[in-house]
Amino acid sequence: MNQYVLTDQQIQTLISLPKTIVNKEPADGYQQEQFQRRCSLELASEWDDTERFSVFVRQHTEFIENFTLGLRYQTNDHSVRTITLVRYNGAHGETSRQADGHYAAPHIHRITQAEMESGSSFPQEKYREITAKYTVFNEALAVFFGDIGVVNYTDYFPEALQGRLFDGYC
Repeated sequence: MNQYVLTDQQIQTLISLPKTIVNKEPADGYQQEQFQRRCSLELASEWDDTERFSVFVRQHTEFIENFTLGLRYQTNDHSVRTITLVRYNGAHGETSRQADGHYAAPHIHRITQAEMESGSSFPQEKYREITAKYTVFNEALAVFFGDIGVVNYTDYFPEALQGRLFDGYC
């Protein structure tokens, strides 16, 4: 079986490439679906116009700390199509599922070469880190888009400009 695998260096390069949002659906705001608001973005690399990416943004409307922001890479391999490179999640409100307790705290999932080589049907689930880089959705937007190199995100997400409550006061 021919398996599409990226090296850890290739993954990091793809994540950090400077990117521009070229389309947002819906164009303004978010689409409501039951207890979730969502939008999707198309991104283009600023350095290599053959590299294409997409972003998914999801937030629970009642438990607002429960959200996910994900970066997908559009491959040229028809058997794979897209690979979710990284996901920034908020707390999911659970503690019992995993020993590290990541469901109860903001955390980041990243795909790795080893995970791709393993053939896992749920890549990224093993490789995660609990983070203090953000605590709420608007902070996560700014950190996520900064980390993945999106240069024009504030044109689409002005709420990400809000600073952390106590920045500069501690």
